[in-house]
Amino acid sequence: MIQSQNNVVKIRLIMALISLLLSILALYSDDIINSDGIMYIELSQAYLDGGLIASAKVYNWPFFSILVALIHQITQLSLETSTYVLNTILFVLLTDVLVLISNKILPNSRQLAFAALFFLCFLTLNEYRDFIIRDIGYWAFCSLALYQFMKFLEKSTLKNATIWQAVIIVAILFRVEGIVIFFGLPASLFFIQSPKIAIKNTIQLYYIAIISTLLLILFAVGLSDLTTTFNKITTVTNYINLDILLSKLDERIDIMGSQILNKHSDSYSALILSSGLIVMLIYKLIKAVSIGYIGLYFYSRWQKISPQPSPYQGLIGYFLILNIVILLAFLFTEYFVSKRYAMVALISILLLMMPRLCNIMERAWTSKNKPILIIAGLILFVGLLVDGMTKSNSKLYIKDVAIWASDNLPENSTVLTDDEFIQYYFSNNQPKATLSVKNIQLYKKYDYLIVVDKRKNKYLKAMLGKMDIKPTYNSKNKRGDQATVYEVRSPKIESAHERVLQ
Repeated sequence: MIQSQNNVVKIRLIMALISLLLSILALYSDDIINSDGIMYIELSQAYLDGGLIASAKVYNWPFFSILVALIHQITQLSLETSTYVLNTILFVLLTDVLVLISNKILPNSRQLAFAALFFLCFLTLNEYRDFIIRDIGYWAFCSLALYQFMKFLEKSTLKNATIWQAVIIVAILFRVEGIVIFFGLPASLFFIQSPKIAIKNTIQLYYIAIISTLLLILFAVGLSDLTTTFNKITTVTNYINLDILLSKLDERIDIMGSQILNKHSDSYSALILSSGLIVMLIYKLIKAVSIGYIGLYFYSRWQKISPQPSPYQGLIGYFLILNIVILLAFLFTEYFVSKRYAMVALISILLLMMPRLCNIMERAWTSKNKPILIIAGLILFVGLLVDGMTKSNSKLYIKDVAIWASDNLPENSTVLTDDEFIQYYFSNNQPKATLSVKNIQLYKKYDYLIVVDKRKNKYLKAMLGKMDIKPTYNSKNKRGDQATVYEVRSPKIESAHERVLQ
């Protein structure tokens, strides 16, 4: 049942405002840029300096960084600030889309408000509010594609088909694995419609792709720059080519059987490796959803509370399966998986859980069930604030040392570091000295050395103790991690050993 339009608009506006404030607070409390962010900013600068071909030399899927560069050109904000502006907007879009989807599957405005709270307080999502990553755009537009597909099911018009295609194409431009959703989601039509209607609707959902493919074939010669820049699309074959997947799997199975397992168990190496990877994925998904949300969900089932059936539960379940397929393909190719790669699957799981979560919350609210309300309140509070309270030890000392060095080291002096964060903040602060990023054992060729020294890195401490250097400036965090500017006291002599290191 669709909610009162006024109530939905109010919830969307409040959700957007809170999402915006959460992103601003996350950015304000952030220490330093994430490592991927450095690459995306370098990619944006490459695009500004040399266009598509120059950006392709940094990374071969530059859509996110091109958007950042355009925002920079329009607003004259720094590239770093432009990335934060873009991702803040994308986060607002994502949370708004989740409200719109929830509006399709929940029976009233009160439950919709609870759904908005659950999404706003979703810890795993909030962890990435201060990250510079292209994934946020993928999450937002992939979720929007699901919503637009729901609208197409309700009204199979050319307009809705066109919007769906535009949205999923943008999702693909953020992350190439969106191709699986592009080809997989319309296939669900054949499960719910007659073959004749399903074929007709599928043609509508692909007409832009069909026309674009024909045009690309006709004008492929003139689009060489574009195909070179976005050639990452060719890597999709690595995830769907069974020969490649099985070859990599055989290599890992051989390693496990010959080097890890007992000779009496090596015949089970394929089973152990495959099941281990799948269990790891399941564990990561359960952990990322959060024990609190899962606990409330199973409490609802234990209470035998049945929410109003949603016509889209099957579609969302199918959408989840497509995303699990993407994760499995990645897992059996790269042999690891990150929470951010699983985010669309996590969103799908939350959408499947939402009718029960919101139903139990509405019942607790109307019956004034204080224990459930207090427990749910604590779960939401933890999800909203725990990320800020449990951030890893501050890395502000790195930024502090890099900026001090750029401001205070003499003009025309030479500086060496091996840390990408030092390089980023040093280079972006109009330095007087010249910085090089190389192996720090080449320090004798430079006037100064900047080193990031983690508390437990005994090897680095031993190496620094043997160097002819004098500390000039130091900054550290409470844990004992530190960054130090050293003055090199020995003459600039290039030994044979140093030439080898170069």
